Amino acid sequence: MKHYSVENWLQYVRDELEEETRTQYENHLYLCDHCLELYLQAVETNDTQGLDLSETESFTNSIMEQIYEMNEPTETVEKKGRIHHSRKQTFIHYAVAVAMTMILMSTGVFSQLLKMSDTVEDKESRHTESFVESFLDQRGSIINKFELGAQFKEGKQNE
Repeated sequence: MKHYSVENWLQYVRDELEEETRTQYENHLYLCDHCLELYLQAVETNDTQGLDLSETESFTNSIMEQIYEMNEPTETVEKKGRIHHSRKQTFIHYAVAVAMTMILMSTGVFSQLLKMSDTVEDKESRHTESFVESFLDQRGSIINKFELGAQFKEGKQNE
């Protein structure tokens, strides 16, 4: 079996190979433990080559400052825009509600609704009895049936 060198694996890690060659290297990794170790060494070497530990803190600080500068103005503008838009939208909703109320009051819709509700309540109170009253008023209730049954039996026994 052919083994690849660390330099070959470094090229693979840095993505310096053609697609067909990359596919061959990947397939080889599935079969060869020795090349897998070399690949891992190449990944570690590539990671350490790209880092200069003495400059990482200043690099991080400079990136963070740039991010802060980029985000600060847009965040405040976006927040102010959202607040302004929210207040504007709330004001529009209140204005529409006031306008609709004024229109309904001027056309007399509310007074008509009050008259309708009074009429409905009057009709219901005149025509409805409570359930207990209707049950007790019925002539064919269970108690009446028992009494009629008892009288009927007594009548038959007297004959």
